[in-house]
Formats: sequence, C-alpha cells, structure tokens
Amino acid sequence: MTLGQFEAGGGWEAQIRQYVKKKYRQDLEGLAGVDHRALARLLGGEVLAGRPYATIQWVLLLKPFRPLELYLLFDQDPEFGADLRVFYARKSLAVPTEDAYVFAWDFVAILARYGRGQYALEEAGPGPEWLAWPDFASVAAGPMQDVSLGARAELLPLLTREVVEVALRRMDSGTFAVIERGWQVVWPLLGDLAFRFRMAGGGAVLAFDSVGARKYGPEFLTSFSWLYLNALLRECRQVDPSLPQLSRYF
Repeated sequence: MTLGQFEAGGGWEAQIRQYVKKKYRQDLEGLAGVDHRALARLLGGEVLAGRPYATIQWVLLLKPFRPLELYLLFDQDPEFGADLRVFYARKSLAVPTEDAYVFAWDFVAILARYGRGQYALEEAGPGPEWLAWPDFASVAAGPMQDVSLGARAELLPLLTREVVEVALRRMDSGTFAVIERGWQVVWPLLGDLAFRFRMAGGGAVLAFDSVGARKYGPEFLTSFSWLYLNALLRECRQVDPSLPQLSRYF
C-alpha cells in the first residue's frame, strides 16, 4: 500500500512523488551504479528476493519499529528512466500519516545522497562514542535538541522506567537501561547511525554515535529523533492510558 492509503495521505504521497520525480530525479539515477546490498546494510534493512516486475532492480525492506514496515523499490525503465517507489505493509496504518511521510522523506533523501555520491558507500557501523548536540553541531544548530523534543518535553518526564521498558518491547526496537536517577534508550536508526535518549533527574539529553553524528545532517538527526520519541510516547500511552494526551495520535 502507498502513503495515499493512510488517513488524508493523498497530499503527502504527492509530495513524495514530487521529490522523486523532480527534486531528486537525477540523484536517484545514480543508484543504478550502487551496490544495493551494501546500501541495504547501511540503511539497516534487507534486500528482498522477489521483484514485482522486470524493470525493478531491487527491493529493500526497512523495519524501523513495530508495526512500521517500508518497502523501497528502485525502478529503471528504459523509456521513463529511474524511479523510486515507497510502499508500506498494511499494518503500518497504525502509525500517524505525518510520521509515515517523514520516514519516506528521510529515506528518499538519504538514497539521493548515495546516488549523487555525497555519502560514501563504505562498510561502517555506529561510532564508539556518544555525542550530544553541542559536541558536534554548529552554533547555528544549537536549538536542534529543543526542536526534536518540542511538546514531547512535557510528557517524557512523566514516563516511568517500567512503562518505558514494556513500551520498548512492544516496539520491538531499542535497548532499555536503568541509569542513575533515570533511564535511557538506545535505538539503531540506520546501519551506521544510533540514537541515545536519556531521561535523568527530570532532564532529557539526546546523543548520537560519533560516526553517524558527523555523517548525517541536523535535518536527519532531528527528524529521526522525534520520530522515535513519537513512537515511544504512543506505545507508553498504550501501556498506561492515564498519561496525558498531546493529540489524538498520542
């Protein structure tokens, strides 16, 4: 199913198609010369064996967290050129439309960077150190942590360790740990990007691994961090319905 099948998803689907067919068209053509298996490893996904029709060169399956699953299909038609289609497993409908759209935008934009050679196709994993925003971002990017948290900053201090641990099991993504005066979660966002969220003493700290923090731009780090925090809050409210509700999606 496409993004257009999500609630009010038609406009979001049109935007993704605009990115693919206009903004990133030339960049995505470069994917024809890219090792798609190495690409899958760097995205933290897997290559599927089947192809729905002959011009599809490869299909990647990405599972950020339960129940979200995305399928990226790279099409190279002799007449119409390169195309990238984004599909979802039907169970992904449980994810809000905007979140599903932002995931699609992130992956399309990242693939475009590989297609134009901005990102090197080299085997890599997350770096050994954790870097908070001030450790790697420019002064201009200073408020990024505030942007990533937004209104979520009001709810995150209310989450108990027990609720977070159960919510993570429901997400089937991330590693939970108890720390002094609080808790932390580490999520593998991509094959070479990891995100650590800490809540201790009522304060939140976002950090990224030392490889991914320097490779991916602030727009991707901000996007992925709020997407995963959104998912965590949704699951926490499923575990504990007494938690305040930011919107009908949380």
